[in-house]
Amino acid sequence: MRTRAGYAGGEKEFPSYYDLGNHTEVLSIDYDPTVLSYDDLLKIFWSAHRCDQINRSRQYMNAVFYHDEVQKVAAEKSRAATAKNQGVEVSKVQTEILPVGKFTYAEGYHQKYYLTRYREVRGALTAIYKDGKSLADSTVATRLNAYLGSGMKKDWKVFLEELPEFGLPEKLEKALEEAAQNMVDAKK
Repeated sequence: MRTRAGYAGGEKEFPSYYDLGNHTEVLSIDYDPTVLSYDDLLKIFWSAHRCDQINRSRQYMNAVFYHDEVQKVAAEKSRAATAKNQGVEVSKVQTEILPVGKFTYAEGYHQKYYLTRYREVRGALTAIYKDGKSLADSTVATRLNAYLGSGMKKDWKVFLEELPEFGLPEKLEKALEEAAQNMVDAKK
Protein backbone atom coordinates (compact mmCIF):
# COMPACT_ATOMS: atom_id res chain seq x y z
CA MET A 1 0.00 0.00 0.00
CA ARG A 2 2.88 2.34 0.75
CA THR A 3 6.61 2.41 1.33
CA ARG A 4 8.89 4.76 3.21
CA ALA A 5 12.64 5.15 3.30
CA GLY A 6 14.10 5.42 6.77
CA TYR A 7 16.41 4.19 9.49
CA ALA A 8 15.92 1.41 12.03
CA GLY A 9 17.68 -1.02 14.32
CA GLY A 10 19.79 1.41 16.33
CA GLU A 11 19.65 3.43 19.52
CA LYS A 12 20.32 6.98 18.27
CA GLU A 13 17.29 9.14 19.00
CA PHE A 14 17.27 11.19 15.78
CA PRO A 15 19.34 9.43 13.11
CA SER A 16 19.93 11.13 9.78
CA TYR A 17 21.71 10.16 6.60
CA TYR A 18 24.92 11.89 7.71
CA ASP A 19 24.63 10.91 11.38
CA LEU A 20 23.13 7.41 11.56
CA GLY A 21 24.70 6.16 14.74
CA ASN A 22 24.19 2.39 14.64
CA HIS A 23 21.03 2.47 12.52
CA THR A 24 20.60 0.85 9.11
CA GLU A 25 18.93 2.32 6.05
CA VAL A 26 15.63 0.48 5.61
CA LEU A 27 12.46 0.38 3.59
CA SER A 28 9.26 0.27 5.63
CA ILE A 29 6.36 -1.42 3.86
CA ASP A 30 2.67 -1.17 4.71
CA TYR A 31 0.83 -3.99 2.98
CA ASP A 32 -2.59 -5.59 2.88
CA PRO A 33 -2.13 -9.18 4.12
CA THR A 34 -5.27 -10.25 2.21
CA VAL A 35 -3.46 -9.31 -1.02
CA LEU A 36 0.19 -10.00 -0.16
CA SER A 37 1.44 -11.94 2.86
CA TYR A 38 4.55 -11.38 4.94
CA ASP A 39 5.86 -14.66 3.51
CA ASP A 40 5.32 -13.24 0.00
CA LEU A 41 7.36 -10.17 0.94
CA LEU A 42 10.13 -12.40 2.27
CA LYS A 43 10.18 -14.37 -0.99
CA ILE A 44 10.55 -11.14 -2.95
CA PHE A 45 13.37 -10.01 -0.66
CA TRP A 46 15.30 -13.29 -0.89
CA SER A 47 14.82 -13.54 -4.66
CA ALA A 48 16.93 -10.40 -5.10
CA HIS A 49 19.46 -11.11 -2.39
CA ARG A 50 22.44 -13.41 -1.76
CA CYS A 51 22.31 -14.41 1.89
CA ASP A 52 26.03 -15.21 2.04
CA GLN A 53 27.25 -11.77 0.95
CA ILE A 54 28.30 -9.34 3.62
CA ASN A 55 28.16 -5.61 3.67
CA ARG A 56 30.52 -4.49 6.40
CA SER A 57 28.82 -1.13 6.78
CA ARG A 58 26.07 -0.98 9.40
CA GLN A 59 24.38 1.68 7.25
CA TYR A 60 23.87 -0.75 4.38
CA MET A 61 23.86 -4.06 6.23
CA ASN A 62 21.84 -7.00 4.90
CA ALA A 63 18.89 -7.43 7.21
CA VAL A 64 15.25 -8.28 7.59
CA PHE A 65 13.61 -6.33 10.41
CA TYR A 66 10.56 -7.75 12.17
CA HIS A 67 7.79 -6.24 14.30
CA ASP A 68 6.70 -9.26 16.32
CA GLU A 69 7.52 -12.86 17.15
CA VAL A 70 5.42 -14.24 14.28
CA GLN A 71 7.40 -12.17 11.75
CA LYS A 72 10.67 -13.13 13.44
CA VAL A 73 9.92 -16.86 13.14
CA ALA A 74 8.81 -16.46 9.51
CA ALA A 75 11.97 -14.47 8.65
CA GLU A 76 14.24 -17.05 10.32
CA LYS A 77 12.47 -19.91 8.55
CA SER A 78 12.73 -18.15 5.17
CA ARG A 79 16.42 -17.38 5.79
CA ALA A 80 17.15 -21.06 6.44
CA ALA A 81 15.19 -22.13 3.34
CA THR A 82 17.00 -19.53 1.22
CA ALA A 83 20.40 -20.68 2.48
CA LYS A 84 19.52 -24.24 1.53
CA ASN A 85 18.25 -23.16 -1.92
CA GLN A 86 21.40 -21.10 -2.51
CA GLY A 87 23.67 -23.92 -1.34
CA VAL A 88 24.91 -21.94 1.64
CA GLU A 89 25.49 -23.34 5.12
CA VAL A 90 23.21 -21.61 7.62
CA SER A 91 26.29 -20.68 9.67
CA LYS A 92 27.61 -18.74 6.64
CA VAL A 93 24.47 -16.61 6.20
CA GLN A 94 25.32 -12.93 6.56
CA THR A 95 21.77 -11.52 6.52
CA GLU A 96 20.63 -10.48 9.98
CA ILE A 97 17.11 -10.93 11.37
CA LEU A 98 16.57 -8.06 13.82
CA PRO A 99 13.79 -6.25 15.69
CA VAL A 100 12.86 -3.03 13.93
CA GLY A 101 12.76 -1.00 17.14
CA LYS A 102 11.96 2.59 16.32
CA PHE A 103 11.59 3.54 12.66
CA THR A 104 12.72 7.06 11.73
CA TYR A 105 11.76 8.61 8.40
CA ALA A 106 14.65 9.42 6.10
CA GLU A 107 14.99 12.97 4.84
CA GLY A 108 12.47 14.12 2.23
CA TYR A 109 14.88 13.91 -0.68
CA HIS A 110 15.24 10.15 -0.01
CA GLN A 111 11.48 9.55 -0.22
CA LYS A 112 10.00 8.36 -3.51
CA TYR A 113 13.39 8.68 -5.16
CA TYR A 114 12.31 7.63 -8.65
CA LEU A 115 9.88 10.52 -8.82
CA THR A 116 12.83 12.93 -8.83
CA ARG A 117 13.26 11.97 -12.51
CA TYR A 118 9.79 13.35 -13.25
CA ARG A 119 9.79 16.99 -12.15
CA GLU A 120 6.21 17.68 -13.17
CA VAL A 121 4.91 14.69 -11.22
CA ARG A 122 7.11 15.37 -8.19
CA GLY A 123 6.14 19.05 -8.25
CA ALA A 124 2.42 18.25 -8.35
CA LEU A 125 2.76 15.79 -5.48
CA THR A 126 4.82 18.27 -3.46
CA ALA A 127 2.02 20.81 -3.90
CA ILE A 128 -0.50 18.26 -2.62
CA TYR A 129 1.64 16.79 0.17
CA LYS A 130 3.20 19.78 1.90
CA ASP A 131 5.91 17.96 3.89
CA GLY A 132 8.23 15.01 3.37
CA LYS A 133 6.37 12.76 5.80
CA SER A 134 3.04 13.29 4.03
CA LEU A 135 4.67 12.52 0.70
CA ALA A 136 6.36 9.42 2.15
CA ASP A 137 3.03 8.23 3.61
CA SER A 138 1.13 8.77 0.38
CA THR A 139 -0.18 5.64 -1.32
CA VAL A 140 -0.55 7.68 -4.52
CA ALA A 141 3.13 8.74 -4.42
CA THR A 142 4.14 5.14 -3.68
CA ARG A 143 2.16 3.84 -6.66
CA LEU A 144 3.49 6.52 -9.00
CA ASN A 145 7.05 5.94 -7.79
CA ALA A 146 6.70 2.21 -8.44
CA TYR A 147 5.21 2.62 -11.90
CA LEU A 148 7.51 5.38 -13.07
CA GLY A 149 10.76 4.11 -11.66
CA SER A 150 10.90 0.49 -10.78
CA GLY A 151 12.41 -2.22 -12.87
CA MET A 152 9.57 -4.52 -11.84
CA LYS A 153 6.93 -5.74 -14.25
CA LYS A 154 4.51 -2.93 -14.91
CA ASP A 155 0.87 -3.56 -15.68
CA TRP A 156 0.04 -0.28 -17.34
CA LYS A 157 -3.59 -1.32 -17.81
CA VAL A 158 -3.94 -1.54 -14.03
CA PHE A 159 -2.19 1.83 -13.75
CA LEU A 160 -4.72 3.36 -16.17
CA GLU A 161 -7.56 1.92 -14.09
CA GLU A 162 -6.08 3.34 -10.86
CA LEU A 163 -5.06 6.74 -12.24
CA PRO A 164 -8.45 8.52 -11.84
CA GLU A 165 -8.49 7.51 -8.16
CA PHE A 166 -5.20 9.35 -7.47
CA GLY A 167 -6.82 12.80 -7.38
CA LEU A 168 -4.08 14.44 -9.43
CA PRO A 169 -4.42 17.76 -11.23
CA GLU A 170 -6.21 17.19 -14.55
CA LYS A 171 -3.27 18.27 -16.72
CA LEU A 172 -0.89 15.89 -14.92
CA GLU A 173 -3.41 13.04 -15.00
CA LYS A 174 -3.85 13.48 -18.77
CA ALA A 175 -0.06 13.46 -19.34
CA LEU A 176 0.34 10.30 -17.25
CA GLU A 177 -2.62 8.68 -19.00
CA GLU A 178 -1.07 9.39 -22.40
CA ALA A 179 2.33 8.05 -21.34
CA ALA A 180 0.78 4.89 -19.87
CA GLN A 181 -1.40 4.34 -22.93
CA ASN A 182 1.74 4.57 -25.09
CA MET A 183 3.28 1.81 -22.94
CA VAL A 184 0.17 -0.36 -23.35
CA ASP A 185 0.20 0.21 -27.14
CA ALA A 186 3.94 -0.57 -27.33
CA LYS A 187 3.34 -4.00 -25.73
CA LYS A 188 0.77 -4.97 -28.39
